[in-house]
Amino acid sequence: MKTLCVIGSLLLMAGSAQAQLPANILEGSWRLVSQRSVYPDTVIVTTNPPPSIKILNSTHFSWGYQSEEGEDVLAGGGRYTLDGDSVYTEFLEYHVTEVLVGVALQFSVRIVGDLWYHSGEFPSGYRLEEVWRRIE
Repeated sequence: MKTLCVIGSLLLMAGSAQAQLPANILEGSWRLVSQRSVYPDTVIVTTNPPPSIKILNSTHFSWGYQSEEGEDVLAGGGRYTLDGDSVYTEFLEYHVTEVLVGVALQFSVRIVGDLWYHSGEFPSGYRLEEVWRRIE
């Protein structure tokens, strides 16, 4: 009987541990490492950006940023989907830039080690290329 209880406990613990595994390769917390903003007339490369964090659970993401001076605080978030391991789509439910609320933004995804390479185009034609590092 004691053996059955031990085996039952181990099975329950194994099931609990498995339930905590990430739902996909993006689930977790990320810090922005670099950003390349491509506009029709200029390109801006930021290699040491102020703190910007993106957090994803299995269905939603949230993103936040604060300028170095602390004057600007930006945020956005909503649902997301991941098609395979290469196409990530954000469905913005809230964003500091109101015209983006309700917009779906599609990005290509490439994970290399603890880095997430993320690039896509906004409806205005602005292209965003970012590198995020996983936070443990």
